[in-house]
Amino acid sequence: MITIKRMSDCTFAEVTKAWNRGFEGYFFPVAMTEEMLVQRLGAEGYVLGLSVVAFDDQEPIGLVASGLRTVNGKKIAWNGGTGVATAYRRQGVGRQLMAATLELYEEAGVDDATLEAVSQNDKAIALYEQLGYEVLDRLLFWQRTDALPENLFGVKENAPYRVRHVLAQEVSRLPFYQADAPWQNQWQSMRDGEALSIEDEQGQTVGYAMYKRMVNDEGKVSAIVLRHCAAQPGHADADTIMRAALHELYAPHDLECRRSTFNLPAAQEQLLHILEEAGFGPSGTEQVYMVKKMKKPEDAAV
Repeated sequence: MITIKRMSDCTFAEVTKAWNRGFEGYFFPVAMTEEMLVQRLGAEGYVLGLSVVAFDDQEPIGLVASGLRTVNGKKIAWNGGTGVATAYRRQGVGRQLMAATLELYEEAGVDDATLEAVSQNDKAIALYEQLGYEVLDRLLFWQRTDALPENLFGVKENAPYRVRHVLAQEVSRLPFYQADAPWQNQWQSMRDGEALSIEDEQGQTVGYAMYKRMVNDEGKVSAIVLRHCAAQPGHADADTIMRAALHELYAPHDLECRRSTFNLPAAQEQLLHILEEAGFGPSGTEQVYMVKKMKKPEDAAV
């Protein structure tokens, strides 16, 4: 018999077993030791009371790991991973896990439930749509892996902008910060992340970017991953502003490493045009961003 428990009522050994069995053979390698999983749950802000684990008798066979943040006054829940053990797939366990998750979201007064799903995972996307989620955008993972020409992004020498390196929390206070980004692209999830602001001649911030650098065992940069890049909405020089940000964050240009985007919304067409012009292209990975508007008790009473 399949039962569902809150993650907060399980041992970490049970959660780890559910995680590793649930994501076995998944699109991305996510196997964890118990210590690694505890660290990840804490660092990325998962909420154990909103997360659930499926059991067959006493055996952990799957889970949904969730988090919760308040964004612009709304409670936004995010599903950071749904996994079911291989032997139990296509038997309704995923639906049971999601139904239990949505009940917990309702109890917590969640306004919007969000998740990302790999674009090729048609069955999972169909399940989420049956449960009331809608696809709002495609999330792109573009890349370029060689060294870059020095002025690849075409930044003008006399461009009237100054690039300033800042904390991610600082750009999160900008009125045009993309607060509704997928959870892994929000500043709270960017441990060791970096940010920069683009300022005009009056010292006003007219653009920003957030990104992460990965280093190898020798301490050398092996990858630079873009998470956000935006100009002030309606700015007449938005193209130049974003080019200045990309020029700075992907430096040094003579370094041969993997430069990429992570969960970049396809709706950001102007930014994608600049990246495509600079030789970036699809990596083979793509996700969809899905949102479900949750019903509140007052809605049911109407």
